[in-house]
Amino acid sequence: MRRVLVVKIWNYIRGYVVIRIEGLALEKFINYAIARGIYLWDIMRIDYTTLEAKVGLSGYKDLRHIVKRAGCKVKINTKIGYPFFMHKIRARKMLMFGSMIAIFMVMLTTSFVWDVEVVGTENIQKEEIVKKLNELGLSTGIFKYKLDLSEIETNMMIEMEELAWVGIELRGTKAIVEVVEKVQAPEKIPLEIPCDIMASKNGIIEKVIAKNGDAMVQKGDIVKSGQLLVTGTILREGVDTRYVHSMGEIFAKTYYESNDEMSIIKINKMKTGKKFVKRTLKIGESLLTLSIGEVPFDNYVLETTHKRLPQWRNIIIPVEIILDEYFEANDQPEELDVELVKKALLEKMTVDLIKQIPEDVNILKQDIKYWEENNIIKAKLTIEVLEQIGIQKRINIF
Repeated sequence: MRRVLVVKIWNYIRGYVVIRIEGLALEKFINYAIARGIYLWDIMRIDYTTLEAKVGLSGYKDLRHIVKRAGCKVKINTKIGYPFFMHKIRARKMLMFGSMIAIFMVMLTTSFVWDVEVVGTENIQKEEIVKKLNELGLSTGIFKYKLDLSEIETNMMIEMEELAWVGIELRGTKAIVEVVEKVQAPEKIPLEIPCDIMASKNGIIEKVIAKNGDAMVQKGDIVKSGQLLVTGTILREGVDTRYVHSMGEIFAKTYYESNDEMSIIKINKMKTGKKFVKRTLKIGESLLTLSIGEVPFDNYVLETTHKRLPQWRNIIIPVEIILDEYFEANDQPEELDVELVKKALLEKMTVDLIKQIPEDVNILKQDIKYWEENNIIKAKLTIEVLEQIGIQKRINIF
């Protein structure tokens, strides 16, 4: 393997051409080439009268002595290697010089932050966050390689108590500032202020503990979000109406549901061996396509590789080559085991649904129902939990 690589590198350094030989005496042409010491490789027959092969530059020059003798025609299809590359550079010195200047200017301009975008805000004004970022050193026009993003993130959370988390990411010349606001705890009503206890969500009452106030529901009752559970308005016959601070715990069975589906037919893409390569030069946020032509396949597998310049003194040079390889593919359907699909679907739905359930609740049971439609397994997952659904709400006394 190493030897093959060395040979390829050597061929590239000395340069070679891909030639096409046309004629009725192709075997005679090859024999003459061997007799004259001309090395041909990767010989491939195109049709009865045509061959394609690779030959070094010196070998190609010697072919003129045998072409007429063999009665064949030879033409160059492709020139490959370092000598041809250097010839192009020498022929386009001004173009190369201009390209280097352009790359330098792009590198220079992309080394600064020109836009600050704030995402994730709900209650806090974005202008307030941008103002604080400016005070901490992140502003438009700043040299981005001097920024200490970790320190700015930490100071933002220290100086803005409303923030639970701050993340800053540099994308080209833009700084993306993602924030998560602190979730405000429910209002804690002082004991001297009258209040009711309301249902925070739908459920079936399992237990009512009214420590203060009158319970309005009992075990087995079906309640809806916002319904009165314990009232702080005390009504007694022959006694004036009193208003108290309701206290208690109301536990109810609540239900979390999820619907999802998964196909029992898996499509595997099998490569045919044909490939189209697209090369793109990325300088900062600008893209320059280096390849010619469109992808010739309707069905393909795309594999992308990024080749970046190495860092210099912790400075990332914003220049890279993006190599997109499009492999022609044929779809090959595969029927999966139904029980395995159901198991995978259940695991996926359970993980997704558990994220919606508060951590401090008791899961009582879960139920899943499956049905099949057009090779699609559909499912409905229901998780039953026991949780405290009471929240306090002030009583407005006029």
